[in-house]
Amino acid sequence: MSYLYDGKTYDNYDQTFMAELGMSEEAIASVTAQRDWDATEGQLARRKRRYETESDPLYLEWQYDKTPESEQVWRDKVSEIKAQLPIGVNPPITE
Repeated sequence: MSYLYDGKTYDNYDQTFMAELGMSEEAIASVTAQRDWDATEGQLARRKRRYETESDPLYLEWQYDKTPESEQVWRDKVSEIKAQLPIGVNPPITE
């Protein structure tokens, strides 16, 4: 994740770094809050959309035919989505 400040893109969320850029305390708090939202509620919303469009149809297919193969296809898709959209993972703070 990154943020835009003064026409430039940054991915360093260290508060000292942001203050040295000239960001106000309010701007730093806003950027940090957005990062935290993206890593939690935003990520959950993206995950939900992927489940609805990608894994839910596979789940229904498995419920219909009850084969171990279709169950594995569904479970693999769920694992893939979880790996691609982890919840609560903030980018590392670089100094």
